[in-house]
Amino acid sequence: MRRRLLAAVLAILLLATGCATVPTKGNIRNGSREGLAPDFGGVGVEAKPPRDDIGQVALVNGFLEAMSDSRAFDVAREYMTPEAAAAWKPESQTVVYEQQPDAVTLLANDQVQLKARQIATIDDRGSWIPATPGNEFTFPFKLVKLDGQWRVASVPPGVYLGSNQLDPKLATRNLYFFTPSRDLLVPDPVYLPVNLSSGQAATQLVQELLRGPTRRLGNGVVSLAPPGTEVQVSVPVELGVATVALNDAAAPLRDAERRLLAAQIVWTLNQINLRVKITVSGAPLLPDDPEVLPFSNFTQYDPAVASGALTELFALRSGKVQRIEGLDGASDIAARPLRNSLLYDYNAKSFAVNLRADSGAIVTESEGDQRVVYGWLDSTDKPDKEQEFPVEGTVVPPSYDNHDNLWVLDRADRPTPRLRVRDRDGKLRAVSVNFRGDTPLALRMAPDGVRALLLMRSKSGGGTYVQTGTIQGTTGGGLVLGQFRNLHLPLARITDVAWSYKGVLVAGTSTTGNQSPWLVNTDGSGRQLLPGASSVGFATDRLASNLNKDTLPVIEDVQGKLHWQTRDLAWVDMEDEGGPIRPVYPG
Repeated sequence: MRRRLLAAVLAILLLATGCATVPTKGNIRNGSREGLAPDFGGVGVEAKPPRDDIGQVALVNGFLEAMSDSRAFDVAREYMTPEAAAAWKPESQTVVYEQQPDAVTLLANDQVQLKARQIATIDDRGSWIPATPGNEFTFPFKLVKLDGQWRVASVPPGVYLGSNQLDPKLATRNLYFFTPSRDLLVPDPVYLPVNLSSGQAATQLVQELLRGPTRRLGNGVVSLAPPGTEVQVSVPVELGVATVALNDAAAPLRDAERRLLAAQIVWTLNQINLRVKITVSGAPLLPDDPEVLPFSNFTQYDPAVASGALTELFALRSGKVQRIEGLDGASDIAARPLRNSLLYDYNAKSFAVNLRADSGAIVTESEGDQRVVYGWLDSTDKPDKEQEFPVEGTVVPPSYDNHDNLWVLDRADRPTPRLRVRDRDGKLRAVSVNFRGDTPLALRMAPDGVRALLLMRSKSGGGTYVQTGTIQGTTGGGLVLGQFRNLHLPLARITDVAWSYKGVLVAGTSTTGNQSPWLVNTDGSGRQLLPGASSVGFATDRLASNLNKDTLPVIEDVQGKLHWQTRDLAWVDMEDEGGPIRPVYPG
């Protein structure tokens, strides 16, 4: 079943590229395009078998078209010799390449070559792995004549998918798993065909969910589905209700575990607008709940943390903590010093606010003695005693997660940077990390405390790049930041990164010199100007944003002025003459 599902998805991936190869069996799972790919309804070319007396280049183009259709791998094999068709494993990987008119050319010795710039590879689990910018690949298709007709004798290493077919054929869907503390869901993106029926799409999503997280998240998350849990045959859909019939492997789950497993399934299927019934061995998974489980019963696990406090904006100006007021349009936008906070007594180099927006942490330096100081943002009527711990070397701005953990990365200017996390009880834990000699410039933790977003400077050449990482546990009970994925963005002079409800915001310069903010999927795919940024008349330096859907971006330009994006995607300037100001959202 796994090979059939992967083949189906990979095939559709290839369909998405015009000239591409797609796996014949198995599930395709993409590890990072979160919610940016438009849904074009699955419009595409129907795979057709080879015509008689077809030319060599036309044969290869037809083969690439056929292999891009997950429903037509048997048709694609008609373009191959019997030996090549038997050896072809389209589920092994998909190479996504830049589609160009001259990508397929005729060579000597009965060969047709596919040569193109590689965009990414989708591995056997469906994870999107961006290629290094400018990376090219070639694949020679060896052709032979069988009964007077040209056929492909080479065995492609999986599927080739042209970029012009990616979005029309595939849509990004998230699988949902829990944080180790089991209080928040963590999205794990996968690619699925857009031309599936609702029942087919539901079946593939649930089957992929039950397989567990992709390698990107690894053991940083947990699934409540016991080993061996499967859906019985398929997930039928009737009148918008999907019935997920689990086998008896899930029967031993306790009530609390059953509710969490239901949350994973309901959140996963909610993306395709399905309501859900779940049974185990024929009986309801949650016998005390309605038969059709309301999505509202599981909103407390929202991975974006649906808190209004996340939309409150703070800032640093001349080393003093501030709150930005007037973003609701009720008054002029202005910075108000937080004089009631003991943090205001310090000169801060950087500033972070927790997700409840009631306390924060600053990095301060006095006569060479650097410290992290944390306390209430408003000490009125609160018995406040700020707390602190020392740091060394260059300290990147700290970051909070939803558990009130404070993540601090210091010694950033040294060969072995140090990452520590302070929990809400004040305990400091070391987090193992190896940046391989590169220098961290920014660390942004997602609310789940599992996913990390980093801005790095390369030791070779000094260029900056964006990568993601995952917090995982070790066998000894420790923590490690690893599973790094370089987003390989075609941007220069990247100065900041931030989480966004729609992916990742990046401040960088394109090859055309555009310095507007960019929006990309969390795997580096789908780069585009931030909607509304085409009218931006300023160069972006710093970004403020977070994963809450009601948080709109704030930009600090290279002159230190703030620009706030409204809901209609227009930009409002902060008419404040108090000098450069650095914006900070909770997180």
